[in-house]
This record gives sequence, structure tokens and C-alpha cells, in this order.
Amino acid sequence: MLCDNMTKQNKPNCMCICGKKIALSLKRKRYSKKLLTYRMLKKYNLYPSPALTVDGIVEIDNKILLIKRKKHPFKDFWALPGGFVECGETVEEAVVREVEEETGLKTKIKKLLGVYSNPNRDPRGHTISIVFVLDVVSGEISAGDDAKDAGLFDLNNLPKLAFDHEDIIKDYLMNR
Repeated sequence: MLCDNMTKQNKPNCMCICGKKIALSLKRKRYSKKLLTYRMLKKYNLYPSPALTVDGIVEIDNKILLIKRKKHPFKDFWALPGGFVECGETVEEAVVREVEEETGLKTKIKKLLGVYSNPNRDPRGHTISIVFVLDVVSGEISAGDDAKDAGLFDLNNLPKLAFDHEDIIKDYLMNR
């Protein structure tokens, strides 16, 4: 995120930019960590930072809601519903939006489970995920957006999961 200054309402006047787009515009070189150095970023007052994501845990009748990923990475693996936080959006708004987009369920936040920040949790780059436990308000389960499928799974018989979602579910079961 790039911020020039604060507006009169004390909100930052920001523009979110993908690091890859910045890299492509610098010297018109293909993005590569080897080509894009910290020195080049500093020259333009740009600093690399992790991407912010959210994941939602929805339990219904002792089963957990999972989506089958439509895209890489982990295409065709099952995962917790979630995704990237958009600019100008709170993490709370993002998790409710992402769960609805991917599963068709309207939800409300019950509690914060935790923050997962291992730099190697996502092969696309360093992402930090804030994980919430949610209650269903309304809707029926149907796959949408980045989900190929959505369904409920027995907590004792989970499929192979994407990212670090197995660890997240283990933490959820310990703190339930």
C-alpha cells in the first residue's frame, strides 16, 4: 500500500499496488526476486511486505465447511474458505465476504482463532492469514468464486488440505 498523506478525516490517502505490477513497471523486466532488489524498491520509496489474507472456520453439526480450490496453488485441494483482504476493507468484512463468495453462506463472526504468519505457508509469497470462527446466519452451501466445490467434512476424516489449513483446524479443535 502506498500512502502519500492523510485526508481531512484522518484516513490515509492510499493506493494498493501489487508488488508484481510494480516490478513489471520498473525497467520493464520480468518479475524475479533476483532482478528486483531492495535497493531498486528503496529508490522508489517502496518496501516489500506480506499480503494479508483471511480464512473462516464454519462448523455445522460437528462437520467443518471446506471448499475445493479452482485455481493454483493447490488446485483441486480442499481448503478453508477465505482469501485476500481488499484495500479499504477490514479483516472482519473480508472474512464474511470471502465465505459468502466461496460457499453461498451468510455468516457472522463468533471469535478470532488466531494469526498464521509462517513465510512459507503460501508458495506465491509471504502471506499472513487472520482466521475467524464464524456462525451461519443464512444461505445454502453452493460453490462460487474461486471454489470448484464446497461441502461439509467430518472433523475426524478430513481430506488432504491446502496451505497450513490442517494446522489451523488442529488449533481450532484444541480451542473449541
